[in-house]
Amino acid sequence: MGSFGEVHFALPFWYQLSSFVILGAIWGSFAAALCSRWLRGEQVSHGRSRCDACQTVLAVGDLVPVLSYMWLRGKCRYCGQGIGAGALYTELTSAAMGLVAILMLPSEAALAAAIFGWLLLPLMILDYQRLWLPNRLIWTLAGAGSLGGYFLLPDMVWTDRAFGGIFGYLCLEAIRQGFRKFRNVEGMGGGDPRLFGAIGIWLGWQFLPFTLLLACLVGFAHVAAAYVGDKRRVLHLPFGSYLCVAAYALAVFG
Repeated sequence: MGSFGEVHFALPFWYQLSSFVILGAIWGSFAAALCSRWLRGEQVSHGRSRCDACQTVLAVGDLVPVLSYMWLRGKCRYCGQGIGAGALYTELTSAAMGLVAILMLPSEAALAAAIFGWLLLPLMILDYQRLWLPNRLIWTLAGAGSLGGYFLLPDMVWTDRAFGGIFGYLCLEAIRQGFRKFRNVEGMGGGDPRLFGAIGIWLGWQFLPFTLLLACLVGFAHVAAAYVGDKRRVLHLPFGSYLCVAAYALAVFG
């Protein structure tokens, strides 16, 4: 009897495509709720979702990813207060991650790449908004990489992934400690080396230099766009977010 992946990818391509997009949107809805609650200091299991304005418990029909926001025109059904578009953008981004993965990669590699991107998504959001990379999310990413990395890059031996995890962490930790010693300031958060190590478990040590280079380019583009947009200086760089973008891009395009 074939594996789940073999059965799934034997189905028509339109079914695969829609499955990845729908799963991505659902995960995006969860990721948006997780980030929103953690940023408010709440637990993920802190009861059912409520309107931030009127505190009315939202019905199931109010929580359908993407569609509910569009149907309600970005307003609460009960009080008419506008709803921030952050959750919508997260759902669309997550759906796009699934779409790109299935369009660019074959068989199980597409599912592995999508899961990789979906696990990176809340880390990217939290670091961008609060410069915070929660350890529990990093360890989840690393643990999933011990299995998912095999399906993403099946020709890579496990020692390359193990070394990638070690090298990724030590590389950025050395830079972090060196910056602290010679400049006497924190130039990098403690979560960035752990995140880079988790990425190394997924991609192996061979991809880490390219990930670091691409992350720097993404950061440069972010700073340039911020300066051109409103002439303001970006004082705090969410390097973890740049690493997430670079790692997912290399997973699907590299």
